[in-house]
Amino acid sequence: MKELIFSPSEFAFGYSGCKRCYYDLKNDNLRVSTAFPSIFSKLDRLQKEFYHDQNTDVLSVNIEPGKIKTDYEKLQKSETLKDKKGREFILRGKIDAYIDHRTFYSIIDFKVTDIDEKKIELYKTQLLSYAIMFERPNEKCLKLTPIKNLGIFCFEPEKIHSVNDKPSFNMKTQYYPIQRDDDYLLSFITEIIDFLEGPKPTFDEKCGLCNLKKNNFN
Repeated sequence: MKELIFSPSEFAFGYSGCKRCYYDLKNDNLRVSTAFPSIFSKLDRLQKEFYHDQNTDVLSVNIEPGKIKTDYEKLQKSETLKDKKGREFILRGKIDAYIDHRTFYSIIDFKVTDIDEKKIELYKTQLLSYAIMFERPNEKCLKLTPIKNLGIFCFEPEKIHSVNDKPSFNMKTQYYPIQRDDDYLLSFITEIIDFLEGPKPTFDEKCGLCNLKKNNFN
C-alpha cells in the first residue's frame, strides 16, 4: 500500500460517508473534484479576521483565558505515526484557530452549521487529529505543546434585520468542548487502515457518485 496520508477533515464526510467512494479515493486516487462555494471561503476569512487576537471570552466564558490566533495558514503535517498494529501513516491539514494560554494551547475549529450537540461526535476525530499534528509535527511545521483543550465553535444564521436600511445577519453561536482521547483516534485510524487493506466494497446504491461510477467504469 502507498504511503497513507489522512486529512483530518476527511474523517467526518469521507470514511463516515460512502465506504466505496472512500476506498476508491484512498487506494485508487479516484476522485470527483467539485468547486467549494466561494461564499463559505469568504465566511471563513471574515470569521478569522474578527476573532484573531481576541480574548477567549468572546467564544465562551468556560474557556481558560488566552489569545485566539487565526493567522496560521500553513499546511500542517505530522511526523510519521503508527496505528495500533504498527502501520505507518501521516496526518496533514489546516486549522482555523489555536489559543495561546502561555503555558499550554487549545485548538478550535469554526463550523457554519446547525447548533447541535451531536456535532461533537461528528467532528471529534478531526479535532483529535489536529492535536496530534501540532504536538508531533514533522521538522518543517509549527509545534504547539502541550495541547490541553479542543473544541468546535458553531455558527448558525438566526435572522436578518435592518441596519441603516441594509440587511444584516444575526449569527447564533455555540462552543462545544471535545475531550482529548488519543487512544480513541488511534483505534479509529486502525479501523480505517484495516478497511483500506481489505476487499473493495460494492457500490452503494444510495450514493449518487457510486451510481455514476457504476454506469461509466464498471
